[in-house]
Amino acid sequence: MVGTNIGKSARSQLGTKSILAVVFLLSAISITLTVFFVSGQKNFLSEELNKRALSLASNMAYNSQFAVLSSDITFLQTLISGVKKESDIKDAFITDIDGVILAHDDKTLIGQKITIPTIGDSTFYQSWLPTENKDIKRTITLIEIERKPADSDENILFSTPEETSDSNSTAMTQLYIKPLGYAILDVSLESMNRALSVGTRNAIIITLIMILLGALAIIYLVRSVAGPIYYLADATRAVAEGDLEQYVPITRSDEIGVLADSFNHMIEQLKVSREKIESWNRELETKVAERTTELEEKHNELEKAYEALKTLDKAKDDFLSLVSHELRTPLSSILLYSEMLLDGLANSAEDRNDFLTTIVENCKRLTRLINDVLDLSKIEAGRMPFNFEELNIKGLVAETLTGIRPKLENQSLKFEYDQIDENACLWGDRDKIIQVLTNITSNAIKFTPVGGRISVSLSHKNNMGVVAVEDTGKGIEKKDIPKVFDRFSQLESIDHHSEGTGLGMTISKSIIERMGGKIWIESERGKGTTVFFTLSKIKPKLRNTAQMEVNNGTQ
Repeated sequence: MVGTNIGKSARSQLGTKSILAVVFLLSAISITLTVFFVSGQKNFLSEELNKRALSLASNMAYNSQFAVLSSDITFLQTLISGVKKESDIKDAFITDIDGVILAHDDKTLIGQKITIPTIGDSTFYQSWLPTENKDIKRTITLIEIERKPADSDENILFSTPEETSDSNSTAMTQLYIKPLGYAILDVSLESMNRALSVGTRNAIIITLIMILLGALAIIYLVRSVAGPIYYLADATRAVAEGDLEQYVPITRSDEIGVLADSFNHMIEQLKVSREKIESWNRELETKVAERTTELEEKHNELEKAYEALKTLDKAKDDFLSLVSHELRTPLSSILLYSEMLLDGLANSAEDRNDFLTTIVENCKRLTRLINDVLDLSKIEAGRMPFNFEELNIKGLVAETLTGIRPKLENQSLKFEYDQIDENACLWGDRDKIIQVLTNITSNAIKFTPVGGRISVSLSHKNNMGVVAVEDTGKGIEKKDIPKVFDRFSQLESIDHHSEGTGLGMTISKSIIERMGGKIWIESERGKGTTVFFTLSKIKPKLRNTAQMEVNNGTQ
């Protein structure tokens, strides 16, 4: 009797609790979505306006560089007038580095001084600074002009006080940035606030309508569903206690009626199906365990492949960044000297020839860089063809000597390769091996002082031949040796002015590894450097470098 009374009391409260709970949940979700929408809209509008203001200020600062430098007030006034045509720009003006207004629509303000926040960096942005009007925010952008590093024979347009006029002095190693003034925009928030207010009002109205309609629908559904559910609950409780002689009356033809009919059918079949279900459960557990194991294995494989792809993607990004950096320097030099020629800054035929020589040398440098990048990309992608043949090593060294002889004579260097056996042969691609020998010996020439010696020797180990290129140069610190094979590597511990692209040793390493060999360096500071690489005495199998990198990444 007590249990029956409790059941009836619970039934009387179930409908009300269900209605209140669902209405509360619906209200909470609706309000949360509304707040999220309003907040998101506010952040979005504010961010977009901020980006737009910064973009306009940056463009105005960039376009006004030379006008501020040359005090072209007319151009600055025109620039300000164009910016103020934007609907959200309330005011705009340009000041010098001390905050004195140089250009403004109201000419009476020109010459007045405004307060500029302290600059903490050469690149300076300040956005959404407060003004007297709370609906207007201020954006300040530094107007600056910069100069790239210069070669030893460059004429410099803008110089720092520390630079000397000596044309043979050491080139600057850092960018010189000269601040000229500030581009200031006052941005109105009225249109943003108006749009935000309209959106908030509409969102609140829609939320209230949704809550009201949802509450009415929930009340109807709970009342129409609760009655049959009570009968199902009683029958379910009895079945849970072991009584399988239960029957739920079917008074509806909708889903609740189907549920009641299904429940009755389930009770009738439960005894017969229990053993079969248990058997199926055991079989299903076995299959699930097997599939779970397979999924775990596949998941592990996918994770390894994903890590390998991430490594390759990062290497690609780093490589593109380095290439962009290396291309920028010669292009900047070409552009600078070309502009100087067009501006008539070459006062003599000698100056003009110097400018043109610098442009031509930088063009050659770009050509070498692009060719090396293309070669390296082809090698690493496995698309560069290799033609294996049996090569006479001493003949290849002699052929390489022909190409580098002028450099050797310029520095009075001795080149020795007499110790190589006349009949010594190894397998490889002729042109690629000559390219490797040229890269290695060119590096040796650059780092070997006048009167030094470079020697090439050949030794044998098992089925491999070991070619060694030794010089009497300055040598390399042990900690810097791995950097030699990095892309665009320039070792700071070596004092030189290299005309190479920084890809020679990287390309050489890729070529040797594709042909089944290895390349390494032994060096001691002040005692010279020896570069070793191996080639097979028998025809090797071509190795796919791209596949090697993926495999290494998945191990």
